[in-house]
Amino acid sequence: MRLRTGHGLKGDRHYDWAMLDIHPDDAPDTHESGHATVLVRRHRCTRELSFCRCHSATPVTLADLVDVVCCRWHVEEDFQLAKGVCGLDQGQTTCGNSWMRWTLVSMLAAAVLAITRARTTTAPTTSSALVPASGRALLRLLRITALPQPRRDRDHLLLWSTWRRHHQHQAAEAHRRWNDITAATT
Repeated sequence: MRLRTGHGLKGDRHYDWAMLDIHPDDAPDTHESGHATVLVRRHRCTRELSFCRCHSATPVTLADLVDVVCCRWHVEEDFQLAKGVCGLDQGQTTCGNSWMRWTLVSMLAAAVLAITRARTTTAPTTSSALVPASGRALLRLLRITALPQPRRDRDHLLLWSTWRRHHQHQAAEAHRRWNDITAATT
């Protein structure tokens, strides 16, 4: 069945869809376990196939399953945006707590951008010639208007340089002591 899956830059996207009922080997043979199906999508031009294994407690129509798959694409696009704009994939962490903090801050930033974008696209504008603001454009505006600008005066820069060189000295001393200990034990 040919169904519309969304609206893209070049117009509506239509794919050919098929739904096959399956009985997987890993599911019990009771009827209470739900309904398992395979959803097949075929590109109209390239004939490329993609498959989704679906499970539901009650019987579901093909159109409902296609709607769910299309929602999944939106979630994946949102994660890609969060990775590119909010640094979701740039956290260099070594333990679970710091990973959770980094992920939380990145996802909060993505949520603020998504809410701001939703409000700007639904708000009436004075000029109809405006395109909705992208995530990167909103982030640029946020950096310019809402975030405090860093200090660049001479005293602050000298204080920062002293602090940095002190911590570099402490790190070098710790490495030297570690090397002395490991050399003495071998």
